[in-house]
Amino acid sequence: MSLKCVAVLEGHCDRVWSVAWNRKGDLMASCSSDKTIRLWTKREDVWVCETELSEGHQRTIRSVAFARFDDNYLASCSFDATTCIWDKSKGNWDCTLNLEGHENECKSVSWSASGRFLATCSRDKTVWIWERIDEEYECASVLTSHTQDVKKVLWHPKDDLLVSCGYDNTIRLYREEDDDWSCYETLDAHESTVWSIDFNKTGDKLASCSDDKTVRIWKFNGSKWSCVCTLSGYHQRSIYDISWSRCTNLIATAAGDDRICIFKEDETSEDDYRLVCKHESAHLCDVNSVEWNPVDSELLASCGDDNLVKLWRIKHS
Repeated sequence: MSLKCVAVLEGHCDRVWSVAWNRKGDLMASCSSDKTIRLWTKREDVWVCETELSEGHQRTIRSVAFARFDDNYLASCSFDATTCIWDKSKGNWDCTLNLEGHENECKSVSWSASGRFLATCSRDKTVWIWERIDEEYECASVLTSHTQDVKKVLWHPKDDLLVSCGYDNTIRLYREEDDDWSCYETLDAHESTVWSIDFNKTGDKLASCSDDKTVRIWKFNGSKWSCVCTLSGYHQRSIYDISWSRCTNLIATAAGDDRICIFKEDETSEDDYRLVCKHESAHLCDVNSVEWNPVDSELLASCGDDNLVKLWRIKHS
């Protein structure tokens, strides 16, 4: 198996932090330190920038996410400590809401599958849960379980269950009980900053990547989560992002060594994973984000410190 670069998307004038696909897989968003969001689509077999959104934030845009209930909604969060809700239901992408509350840089934003909740996290060590009520967003909870910078928030693919990870080397899980959100489990096997997390399609496994240069696979046994596999020795520097394909079950990682690695579950052992592809110099500098297309099973997006967004296609031997 190998990766072939099929498109290099230029336009950002500073490092690109995050890429995200909409549900249909025909529109991709990227965000950058240049304070813009670019929306990319394919026209006559060529990927082009359809729209540039530049009015929402005053500083670096760190994360973007399409709503999982409606492709007309996009959320972005920024080092300016705000989260913007973008709405295309009237034809053009407009920033219709600006959510304030965090005291420091926002690092990640995520929509719940139900569409009822939005989560954000920040350098201020907090995770905020926002409840969507009649097109408005109200703060439902401020969670203070982390002791340092929170790097990523992610909702379960089916349930209103939230996961976060951060600079305190932990992964934390939250749920709502009696109208009150709380941390009910902490996963602390990593030895350094946990940069990113992603669920598999069914939500019974979770993958995490870290500054300790490892990937860990966690499995829910019905009562708690436990680490069933540790992948090490495949990256030489911090692993910044991880994406678990809903189509193929392949896991992609992005790292500070400029590599993209692809892992696959071993057919002979349910909880063992093996490297099936390693692409050196995927970007000229750090690879900050990877994201599998939700429809096209062989298409992967990446972005990096070289100001570029790239599209890759899996080639089978």
